[in-house]
Amino acid sequence: MKRLASPKAVPIRDRKERKFLINTAPGPHPKKHALSLGVFLRDIIGVATTAREAKRVLSGRMVLVDGKPRTDDKFPIGLMDVISLPKMDLHYRIMVDDKGRLMPVKLANSEASQKFLKVVGKHTVSGGKHNLSFHDGKNMLGDNHVHVGDTVIVSLPDTKLKTHLKREKGSRCLVVEGKHAGSIVKLKDIIERKGGKPNEALVQVDGHEFITVAKYLFVIDDSFKGKDIKAG
Repeated sequence: MKRLASPKAVPIRDRKERKFLINTAPGPHPKKHALSLGVFLRDIIGVATTAREAKRVLSGRMVLVDGKPRTDDKFPIGLMDVISLPKMDLHYRIMVDDKGRLMPVKLANSEASQKFLKVVGKHTVSGGKHNLSFHDGKNMLGDNHVHVGDTVIVSLPDTKLKTHLKREKGSRCLVVEGKHAGSIVKLKDIIERKGGKPNEALVQVDGHEFITVAKYLFVIDDSFKGKDIKAG
């Protein structure tokens, strides 16, 4: 696709100097919230200088996404994905910065073995079990204590549930969209709206309160630091 038409979430600076960009294929993240592996390798972290070099790195199965090798340079990666290049001892988590762009944040080896998943859907399946749907397209059977808006932490690459973070008063959250994107806030209250309007959330950061859309919140733990989010 043309660079000028690329989504705002793609953190490139030369939209006018160069014409084309590696597009994303259909996958776990919607196009407006994703960037391709080829762009990540060539334009973001610079381990390849051309699209051909990026394809060569990927064909060698040297790039892992959530612990699994990916070979398609158009494979879409997005929020909270863990990208690893084991031979170079490099590990990244895809975050969102204060401009709403997807940015890689370096991880230690121990941190690269887990992933944060936001619950975006929940329904009952046969046998009375509960199927949880996550923001990156994954699904998992869970219990009734996990609700939409909560976050679960899973191990990689087997995606087994490790722990559960509830979206409740006092929880620590990352704002992933809107003008406050990249802010780490404390949830004060959920404000329910009627007439089909989306619920809102009253949050606090540095003693200042503001209201944002509730679905923009991603519950996180204390391992996330504010300085990491403004990586760009």
